[in-house]
Amino acid sequence: MSVLWEIVQTGLMYGQKRKSDSVEDRVQFLENQLIRMQDTLCKLVKKIEEIHGLDIDGDGKIG
Repeated sequence: MSVLWEIVQTGLMYGQKRKSDSVEDRVQFLENQLIRMQDTLCKLVKKIEEIHGLDIDGDGKIG
């Protein structure tokens, strides 16, 4: 559940941030958000692999 809550919070932060920043600041913010989102997705895939015992991402290992 914490992964989903993190995604919700990220969306809320982005909504507030984009209202007041310059284009350069917005791009930097989005790049940082992308890195965090990719990290979150990797953690989510790892957890799903551990729970179901499957190699979802095709890296040859589970978890």
